[in-house]
Amino acid sequence: MIYLDHAATSPLDPHVYEAMLPVMREHWGNPSSPHSKGREAKNLLDNARLTIAELLNVKPHEVIFTASGSEANSLALFGRAEKWKQQHGKTGHIIALSTEHSCSIKAVQRLQREGWSLSLLPVNTEGVLEMDVLNDALRDDTALISIQWGNNEVGAMQPIAECDTICKEKGITFHTDAVQPIGQVAIPVLPDMTTIAAHKFYGPKGIGALIVRDYIELAAQILGGGQEFGLRAGSENLPAIVGMAKALELSIAKQPEEEKRLTELRDYFIAELESIPGVSLNGPRLNRLPNNANIRFAGRSGETLVIQLDLAGIAAATGSACASGSSGPSHVLEAMGRDSASASENIRFSLGASTTKEELDITVKTLKKILSQ
Repeated sequence: MIYLDHAATSPLDPHVYEAMLPVMREHWGNPSSPHSKGREAKNLLDNARLTIAELLNVKPHEVIFTASGSEANSLALFGRAEKWKQQHGKTGHIIALSTEHSCSIKAVQRLQREGWSLSLLPVNTEGVLEMDVLNDALRDDTALISIQWGNNEVGAMQPIAECDTICKEKGITFHTDAVQPIGQVAIPVLPDMTTIAAHKFYGPKGIGALIVRDYIELAAQILGGGQEFGLRAGSENLPAIVGMAKALELSIAKQPEEEKRLTELRDYFIAELESIPGVSLNGPRLNRLPNNANIRFAGRSGETLVIQLDLAGIAAATGSACASGSSGPSHVLEAMGRDSASASENIRFSLGASTTKEELDITVKTLKKILSQ
């Protein structure tokens, strides 16, 4: 199979698998237990946390493990909103993008139902936030701004450094969902809160993390034994945490070279596809995730094309894997100004470590054959 759906998940790196095996076989103790097996597990947990912290240029106690990127986003949004409400005695104002991942959209909409004021900011036709839009949305009671760094559907990269500067000037907590870019692009100085997920950079599923700078206060959302510095109760998923640390280490070591390779392949692929009549690119041409090519096929159903590609042995998607099973056009493309018809005529191709030029040539050839029918 030609796999072009790395934005949904990436295959487990064999070196990550090898790092996880002894944890499952031998180091199965609970890190919270006081005996030797527990201490053995606690040492592995601490070392993995330290590795991730050093790779991200943060402190070890700022790394809070979760079961997924979605849970990390929920902890950031609900945890910060609850703490802010406790401190101020009332609800306030939250800002997010209209193109956010569905887990963030649903979280802030729930907060809105609970009395919070919500601004879902528009983006331009390329899916990028313009800074004057953000500045105009700020209020005296703005408590939290959450902006996805790299969009999981169209690949648009947001100006998070500029957003972070504004938030620091105004004293507003800033959170970014960095699930897609981490491992693909160089890591900047991280803001107040950052979400990552291992399975996007060739690690295991079922493990993510929220990076919470130590000056940010959150209310725990899962209560119990006080694990993860009291912010996320539950016995830690030690094999997955060890795997996450190894995967991040490998991805960051390869990042500069791999970013260049993927960007060149992406641009080649987009150019080949755009030579087909009725085919165009969604999102920015340059300021996008290195592995993302979101393509519109005018007059053709994206869902149907994905099925036809799958029958030909090529895996792609119409959009977010977390939205699979839902009907209707992409909310991201609609936010970019597309009508419901054109927002349903798209395929997201996302490249990865195994992707070759030959595979992309086969994909273009297959698409030409399908579109000619």
